[in-house]
Amino acid sequence: MSDSEFSARSHNRTVASRINCPLWCAIQHGANHGEEDWVHMSEALEVADGVPARLCMSVDPDTGAEDRPYVTIGSSEYTLDEAEELGMSLVAIARVGAASIHPSAG
Repeated sequence: MSDSEFSARSHNRTVASRINCPLWCAIQHGANHGEEDWVHMSEALEVADGVPARLCMSVDPDTGAEDRPYVTIGSSEYTLDEAEELGMSLVAIARVGAASIHPSAG
């Protein structure tokens, strides 16, 4: 593949990525060449000690096949259901702790 063919193919993929870009995507597509430019990522949310959590999804530029959005926390990947369950577990443990500090009058 010549440089101009690569450039044109890459440009077409970048344009396609922008058209199908989810509303939550914060990536400036076109800055990278290759798979990194087909990945949609949200802004980072620091969850603990600077560990980022992000919503991610990739779209194959040739077939248009999408993987489902997933959540990364540090280097771990979670399905949306797994991330929701983790969040609910954190809330539950915080509530248990709060109940031990502020027992309800009864």
